[in-house]
Amino acid sequence: MRHKKILLIPGNNALSHIVKCLSISDMLKARGHESCIAVSKRHSPFLHRLTRDHVVLPDIQETDESGFPSVEWFRQPQTIIDCMKAELALMEQHRPDRVIGVFRFTLKASAGIAGIPYDSVACGCMIPDSDDVLGYDDGEPGREIQQIILDGFYRYAGSRLGTALMAFGLPKSSSDIRHMLKGERTYLWDFPEFARIREERNIIHVGPLSWKHWPSDKVDTSILAADERPLAVVSFGTCTVCVPTAKRIVGLLVSKGYRVVFAAGGQREFLDIFLHDPHVITYMFAPLLTILPHADVLVTHGGQMTVFEALQAEVPVVVMPFQPEQAHNGVCLERLGCGVRLIPPQPFQGNPGIYISALDRMSDDAISAKIDSLVHSTATKTNLARACNLISQYSGAEKIADLLGD
Repeated sequence: MRHKKILLIPGNNALSHIVKCLSISDMLKARGHESCIAVSKRHSPFLHRLTRDHVVLPDIQETDESGFPSVEWFRQPQTIIDCMKAELALMEQHRPDRVIGVFRFTLKASAGIAGIPYDSVACGCMIPDSDDVLGYDDGEPGREIQQIILDGFYRYAGSRLGTALMAFGLPKSSSDIRHMLKGERTYLWDFPEFARIREERNIIHVGPLSWKHWPSDKVDTSILAADERPLAVVSFGTCTVCVPTAKRIVGLLVSKGYRVVFAAGGQREFLDIFLHDPHVITYMFAPLLTILPHADVLVTHGGQMTVFEALQAEVPVVVMPFQPEQAHNGVCLERLGCGVRLIPPQPFQGNPGIYISALDRMSDDAISAKIDSLVHSTATKTNLARACNLISQYSGAEKIADLLGD
């Protein structure tokens, strides 16, 4: 096995994408390969804090710092062109044997121009091979409307990217933007029972990508085990700040007799809001891998890294989404019998407020009933054990590193 140089470039709408790159990088280095990670200026301090070498690279996500793909990412072809030029310059400087994109929409085209092999890391529901409609299960009212909305966005984004490609002498394309999330090999960080994907050559389910070296707060696990009250974990990820929603859900859980661990996801806006509640512990960066084995339920935005860590700990998951991909993870959890969507499906047109408004229309009793129906079901425990066993069969970053070393 010869030494290889791998360039890893994530989309910067979530720290979880960057952490996936770190996980893959660690495995590559353990096998004697060389890797370079490039992130946006906003996330560079995170890697500096971890003392990890990296390169700063622009991202179309920086147009609005949105946590999900938005119209603004693709509105100006010049923004796309500038990002691709920066990617090309980095590839010329680094001269990698292969480029890996993690939910990065511009990188496939740049690698193609540079003549460098390109692989992608993505989730199953966001590649065009998926027949699912984000946030909706089969036959649910509104599914057709949601499909029309999303298909329109995918075509719009693909067309704008196609306009940018003309600046590099390439023919304009108006295809579905999701094709840019597929590589020569596409590594899916979920598993077939979670994401329904048609079989196709070089689409590989590698399983969840996890990483144990977050700059997490220290946790005294004896405190978590000392109280007789059941433990709920509330985590809305690293890119969502909705203080009223957090207050309501945490307050409701406390009133139901739970102790609550609130994971702030590095967002200082959350640090002091539960300061005087003795039944709530807030962590800037909560080490979920340490905490979840003590938990009775997780209430989360529905990010896949968080969801899969809960399934590995056999913890039931309640999803309160803020964008369609998260909502769809709730659908997938319900199919597995391991989770529940807190709110009904909503047609999405770029405004996360529709999900918050849907929650606002729900009574506390209705929210409580949703949680109880999941947590107190004997079927949930059986389904969680099955899901945990399924995940244990995958090696995530280790599998990717093995394939890259071939």
